[in-house]
Amino acid sequence: MSDLKNITAHGRTLALIGKHVQVDGIKFITKDPLQVGIMERPKGYEVKPHRHPDRSITVQSVSEFFYVESGKVRLTIFDDSWNPVAKEEISTGEFALILSGGHGVEFLEDTRMHEVKQGPYPGDSGSKEFFRPIA
Repeated sequence: MSDLKNITAHGRTLALIGKHVQVDGIKFITKDPLQVGIMERPKGYEVKPHRHPDRSITVQSVSEFFYVESGKVRLTIFDDSWNPVAKEEISTGEFALILSGGHGVEFLEDTRMHEVKQGPYPGDSGSKEFFRPIA
């Protein structure tokens, strides 16, 4: 893989940042709680038709995956105590996987970004704890 950055604090992975990641075939960069893979295949390659059977899965924490289709954003990654751990810019074709801790997103350019996380979405009050800086 070309550039996969692991952001950690206190022995835990908080985020993975992917910039121009290259693989030969398919590479899953995580197993849980949100399985993320990167696939590169030549023209004509086929994945056999398939489906995934229903199964019960317990989700302990919500992960978030961002893919920047166009534009640029700056992510600030926080540990569980709201201490900033890293600032990372991701732009067109790059991604970030937030696994734990907190994060903020600043849009540096007009941006089209995809966000994927576990659902269902219970609304802001049920899904987010906002950082409140000390005055």
